[in-house]
Formats: sequence, structure tokens, C-alpha cells
Amino acid sequence: MSGSSHSDFTRKLAWLGLALGLVGIAGQYIFFQPLFRQMGLGPVSSALGMLMFFTVLTNSMLAAAYWSSLVRTPGKVTAFFNRIGVQTALAAHIALVAIVYITALRGHVEMTLPMLMTDFVLHYLAPALYVIWWWQLPGKQAVSYSDVPRWMAWPIIYLCFIMLTGLATGAFVYPILDVNLLGTIAVAINIMLILSLLALLCAGLVFVAKLQSIRAKAPAR
Repeated sequence: MSGSSHSDFTRKLAWLGLALGLVGIAGQYIFFQPLFRQMGLGPVSSALGMLMFFTVLTNSMLAAAYWSSLVRTPGKVTAFFNRIGVQTALAAHIALVAIVYITALRGHVEMTLPMLMTDFVLHYLAPALYVIWWWQLPGKQAVSYSDVPRWMAWPIIYLCFIMLTGLATGAFVYPILDVNLLGTIAVAINIMLILSLLALLCAGLVFVAKLQSIRAKAPAR
């Protein structure tokens, strides 16, 4: 694949990923309204409530990364999301979303068909597409294992926030983090497993990036 065609393919993936992410987030807001109303949430409070979920936050950041790669005149925000380190961190974060959801969270809420469709977009299609897009990105030789702690900072901050919020209100966003339901020790183990998985994903992406760089430098045969 030539440089120009490679770039064209990457841009097409970015447009597809942007559209998919926006449709998924909008769809979750629209189709989950009956569930939100059962929880006593209105249109505004349900939108704010969605921002408590790591899935929604991460998919929103993926949309920002896609958009930043497409704009012609980048500003400070788009320059941030155009950093290969940020793009790689997001690949680890969205992979974490998919794995934790599929293995530990799926099936906890009864859903209608439209709800299942948006759920599938955000937890299956969006993660897969973003990782494929990340695979196509140039410049990954710049990432390093020393970046891993920095990439883990945001998820750790998020975990601290939702745990403190849950302890203060008694309502936990995720059942696997519900101290009232599972107990402190079980939740602590779950958090350690999540963070260990995240560290492995981050390190794995660095490893893949280094392999790609080595292959790119190898002479053609």
C-alpha cells in the first residue's frame, strides 16, 4: 500500500469511526431513556449521568481523536489528540472497555433491540475499528514503555472519582465496583485486575508498535 493510499484508507477509517462513535453515543442516549426514567433521570440529568461511564467518555475521546486527524488547521485540542502517545493510550483504554464489558459486565441490564444495537456499537464495533485505525497510523516508533504509567493516569483518576462518588452516595456505576454488593476485598481485587489488564494492554501496544517500526525499517526483499 503506497503512502498516499495508506493515508486515504486511514482517513476513511477515521470518518467511519467518527460516525460510528457519534451514532453509538446518541443512540445510547435516545434508546436508554426508558431506563433513565426508571432511575428518576430526566433528559439533562441522564446526559450528565452518561458521562459517569468510562465507555461513553472513552468513545467521546475516540471521536475527538478521529476528528483531530481529519481537520486541516489543528488547534491545541486537536494537536493533543493527534499525538501518537495519546492515540495509543486511547487504543489501550477502548480495548479495556471491550474486554471488561464482555467478560464482566455484559448481561447485567435487560435491553431492547435498539439498546442492544447501540451497546454493540460502543463495546464491540468501536473498539475493533479504533484498533484497526491505530494500526495504520505512522510515527509509532515514538512510543515507549516509559509512557505506560502516564497512559494509565486517566483511568486511575476515573476509578478514584467513581469510587469516591459511590462511597459518598451509595450508588456505584458498575456492579463489579459495588462495595455494598461485593464487599471491600472483592472490589479491591477487581480494581487490581482491571489496572493489571490495562498495564498489559499498554505494554502490549508498545511492543506491537516497536515490531511495526522494525518491519518498516527492514529492507525490502
